[in-house]
Amino acid sequence: MNFTALDRYLDSFYREKNIPGLGCAVTVGGKTVHEHCAGFADFERGIPFGPDTLVNLYSATKISTAAAAVRLIEKGILTLDAPAAEWLPELDRATVRGEDGEVHPVRISITVRHLLSMSAGLTYDGTTAAVKNLIRETNGRPTTRQVAAALVAEPLAFEPGTHFRYSFCHDVLAAVMEAAAGIPYPDVLRRELFDPLGMTDTTFVLTEEQRSRMAPEIHGFDGAMGTARAVIRKEGVDMGMGPAYRSGGGGLISSLRDYAKLAAMLSNRGVTADGVRVLSPESVDAMRENQLNPDAMRDFEAMGGWSKAGYGYGLGVRTLLCRERNNSLSANGEFGWDGALGCYLLADPENGVGIFYAQQEAGSKWYEWHGMIRNTAYAAVLGAEA
Repeated sequence: MNFTALDRYLDSFYREKNIPGLGCAVTVGGKTVHEHCAGFADFERGIPFGPDTLVNLYSATKISTAAAAVRLIEKGILTLDAPAAEWLPELDRATVRGEDGEVHPVRISITVRHLLSMSAGLTYDGTTAAVKNLIRETNGRPTTRQVAAALVAEPLAFEPGTHFRYSFCHDVLAAVMEAAAGIPYPDVLRRELFDPLGMTDTTFVLTEEQRSRMAPEIHGFDGAMGTARAVIRKEGVDMGMGPAYRSGGGGLISSLRDYAKLAAMLSNRGVTADGVRVLSPESVDAMRENQLNPDAMRDFEAMGGWSKAGYGYGLGVRTLLCRERNNSLSANGEFGWDGALGCYLLADPENGVGIFYAQQEAGSKWYEWHGMIRNTAYAAVLGAEA
């Protein structure tokens, strides 16, 4: 495998794409076969970006939430199509605004499947009256479960299961997982996913040692001048909900080397290179099965733009759609997701290939180069353009 072309491409990002630092890991058969880092984790201090540099994952967090939820389903702790109110009774009070403008109780109960597939009718509005009141009443320290209840206190945008809307679904799912497992949501992730994978650097709260490896968020970087409009030093993302909140949709911190272990496991049909079974092959396939009906597919295509063209949405992940001989579409290709500052995870069980790419530059057009990272990595592994 020759990764020269991939490394050359990544090395161009500092000046050509104004990315101060990055890392990319490629796995095959559950093992990391290539790592490459370029630029700086902290350009102001001259600290190079390395495999153990810590970054805010933002929405790449969702892949961990989905994988851990699927593991709970495997273990019988959650049920995919049962009403989520079985574990979080607050969801039983959900209402929806009908086409007539009137608010009425939902006809379809929110299920775990709806939350995983972004079809529960929630939005990404964290400034509703219910949320504002909760933050005030808790002195800015609401819990994950309290926030979930406040999010569902507003009328849903549509009946669950009828449309797709990128939203707080995975944050509410985190509260459901917490209630079902009987332990805090971060402990669910640790027990079900991070410990079995040996992921010691993926967390919501940093230790003092980890804090020294945290990359700042860079806004408006100029690679030619080596300057930035803003350098923001922050640890994790609380979605404006306060320090006691743990966001299932965007709150995790991780490193290139650590999060690549998740890509490796998912691309190796649920088992690590050391033979540790985390998910069954059937569960991995279930994650990448397209969940969207025709109306929801149109919603997803409108949201995703050209960077998600050719994909559907499964259980918490985009999933590549392949056209069968009968002209129907099936999802048997690669899957994953990305994050607002450019992190990108791909898992391809068909070819055994996993990719994790990390950067921390806000406002960059990362969606324009993820596909090239993918194709160049595939060319190195498979010997041909993917």
